[in-house]
Amino acid sequence: MILNEFSETKERIFDAFIEMTSALGYENVTIREIAKKVGINSASIYYHYKSKEKILEHVYEYYSRHYFDTRVPVEKMKKLIETASPDEFIFALARNYVSEDQKKHTRMILITKIIYMRLFQDPAANAMFAETNKNNAEYVTAVLKHGIDAGRVESSFDIETFADVLIGALTIMGIKAFAGASYKVGQLEQEKLILALLARLLSTALK
Repeated sequence: MILNEFSETKERIFDAFIEMTSALGYENVTIREIAKKVGINSASIYYHYKSKEKILEHVYEYYSRHYFDTRVPVEKMKKLIETASPDEFIFALARNYVSEDQKKHTRMILITKIIYMRLFQDPAANAMFAETNKNNAEYVTAVLKHGIDAGRVESSFDIETFADVLIGALTIMGIKAFAGASYKVGQLEQEKLILALLARLLSTALK
């Protein structure tokens, strides 16, 4: 399913659900409250979704389908590691998940927050969190391995650990998820400190 192929009402239900759930928590949002926010009756929601659980399933599906939409192709990042400064490289990695599509950008932030909130009670959220982190770490590792092969990164540099630290720092802090729907990379002081620290760590390995 592609969201822009949905009816206007179904899309409004979807967006109302993620807005309310990211603010209040899944357990504290009811079908009746979603219907009230959208301006329809509860029966109309059940026409589009059989249950609240089905809306959540669709939210996870949307996240899985679009999470990597804006990630820079690995070959382009490999070219970047050959010449970029540590600051340029780290910032480029951090910007990988910024979408110029504001609606999608907002949705992904709010859904990320929902996933974080449900990590320890929902196996589906936990699995999604683990899989995206694993994929991201493999992506960073592949780029840094190319840097070693190209003679830009010291061969003794522990690229696997660095990738885990980089992805883990940004993820565990929950910077993107809890910054709000208007968040843009680099606007938070905590994030600037993390990115600067990672850049300094990388600088020790660049030739």
